[in-house]
Amino acid sequence: MSARPLQGLLDDFVEFVLSEPVFVGFLVLLLLFVFFAYLFVRRTLMGMREGFDEGYRGK
Repeated sequence: MSARPLQGLLDDFVEFVLSEPVFVGFLVLLLLFVFFAYLFVRRTLMGMREGFDEGYRGK
């Protein structure tokens, strides 16, 4: 067991990122898509709720 396991993990991570840039780029794009899809759905549902509330109050 190494004395600095975190350093070993970071070294492995950096080596992986540098050796597989296409996979890392795809993973970043996938995470961005999920994040923006969440924001879009949240905004849509909040707007729908706001519309229901306004309709219920008779505005």
